[in-house]
Amino acid sequence: MAMPLPLNECYDRRVRYFRDHFTLASGSPSTGAVHEMRVGLKRLRTFFNLAGAIAPAFRAEEAFAAAGKLFRTAGKLRNLHVVEAKAREASQAGGLELSEFYNWLKEGERREVKRFDRACRRLGKGFFASSWTTMASHLEGPVAPGARKRAEERLFRLIKEIKEERSLRPGVRRLHFLRTRTKEARYTLEIVQECGLTGDEATILNDRLRDVHQSLGRWHDEEIVLRSLREFRKLREPGPLVSFKSYLEFSRLTRARKADNLASFEAAWAVLLAFLGRGYGRRVLRPPSARLEPGNDLTKAETPPEDGSATPMT
Repeated sequence: MAMPLPLNECYDRRVRYFRDHFTLASGSPSTGAVHEMRVGLKRLRTFFNLAGAIAPAFRAEEAFAAAGKLFRTAGKLRNLHVVEAKAREASQAGGLELSEFYNWLKEGERREVKRFDRACRRLGKGFFASSWTTMASHLEGPVAPGARKRAEERLFRLIKEIKEERSLRPGVRRLHFLRTRTKEARYTLEIVQECGLTGDEATILNDRLRDVHQSLGRWHDEEIVLRSLREFRKLREPGPLVSFKSYLEFSRLTRARKADNLASFEAAWAVLLAFLGRGYGRRVLRPPSARLEPGNDLTKAETPPEDGSATPMT
């Protein structure tokens, strides 16, 4: 049985986005190119997970494994880019002496660039085309009639996990969980949006999820800076730093930004919970009658903006 949802079009858009930025990143691994390539991989991983929710026989994690290795390698390089940028900014704008730390970061970057280059070459050009062939064979089978319902259930299961997480995990573990889960919920929502299953309020939910995971993303960047400082002090050659006061000030500024980002998260979190109310956002869906009445063609995806996504890919 053919797929009742335009999942092939949604998948093609995500593959094109990834390939465009993969070409840039593999040729010249700049900060922006690596970041956007990783965004493309995150959206594709979400698509694999959704396909696995629709067709449980499709082993999403196993199928995505080769791309997952590239994602993790690119993540290490991206983290170095983030810390370098913050150290450079502190040196230029704040007059801090962080040259020893910055040089240490650049040495790490050179190593990670080599690993990233190898990971790029290991990902076969036909990986995502081959993956779609396998995926489609599961999505077009007996599970097809229930695809819409399972896609919606996947979205609301993610949102339920986000809401219930408030009392399950303390501190940093909770924040990391919410950062990744709100991002996956948002990317899943975008697929459901492109399939024409949502109404106007889906855009509001998308914005609310984005605000949460982006504020936590900025918080996480500051966590990475502090972790890198600890590693640098542990691994550097013995002896005094050129300007110990500069490192104290850099650490203080980083912790202040981290606190500000945490406050931004708390505000965004409160707004998200207020939007959801007692439920899990089901009102963002179009009523079944609106989705199934004659002439409402769900075999074609809603046309996204020119960037190929339901919302900007961030």
